[in-house]
Amino acid sequence: MENCKIKQLDIIKSTQEEINVLNELGEDFKQFSEMSNQDRVFLNTLVLRKQPKKLLELGVCSGGSSLIILNAIKNNEKAHLYSIDYNTQHYKLKDKLTGFYVDNFTELKNKWTLKTGGLAMNFMEEIGGNIDFCLIDTVHTNPGEIIDFLMVLPYLKEDAIVVFHDTNYHCKDDKNRGGSSFLGFTNNLLMSSICGIKLLPDNQPYESVIDFSNIGAIELNQNTREHIWEIFNLLTIKWNYMLKNNELEQLRRCFGKFYGEYYSEYFNRVVLHQKKIKILDQQIKEKQQIQNIDKKLQSIQENLCLLHKELQSKKNKYTLLQQIFSVKDDSSHKIITILGIRIKIKYKAK
Repeated sequence: MENCKIKQLDIIKSTQEEINVLNELGEDFKQFSEMSNQDRVFLNTLVLRKQPKKLLELGVCSGGSSLIILNAIKNNEKAHLYSIDYNTQHYKLKDKLTGFYVDNFTELKNKWTLKTGGLAMNFMEEIGGNIDFCLIDTVHTNPGEIIDFLMVLPYLKEDAIVVFHDTNYHCKDDKNRGGSSFLGFTNNLLMSSICGIKLLPDNQPYESVIDFSNIGAIELNQNTREHIWEIFNLLTIKWNYMLKNNELEQLRRCFGKFYGEYYSEYFNRVVLHQKKIKILDQQIKEKQQIQNIDKKLQSIQENLCLLHKELQSKKNKYTLLQQIFSVKDDSSHKIITILGIRIKIKYKAK
């Protein structure tokens, strides 16, 4: 399928020449990439075609996606990538720093600035505006990328490209997460809610357990900021985690600065609502724990009753047996009773 436009949708098919650029990174880096091959090809192609000069990445992990971008801009003299991650230590490999694998490609690091240890808003003033390409690949559950997008939008150009990874993470067939009931649907919501031209990879076969493409992008336009309510409205959907109180207050002020008093107050109401939901969830959890304890105690009590009945039955059988047959000794006789008939057997003299 050739590149085609369907209203506000662009289907991107990578050329072999573009794929060859990605292949320059070799095979080893893929073990530190949390993207599928289709995801990597799509990201690489967008950077090569759009030729952005100021790029932003939220969510670094080992640095796999950073390398894809850095490799794609290596011949663009004016291009530079700014990467931000909430964690300074790798979120899985505790003995590694965030972005550690980029150190293996020192020739690409001159176009890279890494910031870690906080939310994006803590670094955006220093990085500045006029960002024309942004990859957001952080938490995948609410409020996650919703907040990320709202933090960086004021610094993006009107026609900037915003890429979201794990856009169909909730469709992953993972029994450990309960299949499609997993809460990783945040980026799917954003892809549907942000106004702009949607950019998707072509329908090539997927090598993952996800049935749909798991990456997408949006080319922003003037309608994006005019429909900001749709993004704030997503924050009313149940949060999977809660930010720190000081971060929430910083976000409230940040949103007030860039979006006005209405959205500052709106965000405050959202936070109060989410905290109330969290308290209710905790109460339900505690109630369920108490109910589970009651069930266990009831089960123990029932088992004790059964054991008592069994012992009582054995005692009754023993008593009945004694009535049918018993053996006693006195000083000179062994007395055997069978069905009430007593038989005395005298001991033999020694």
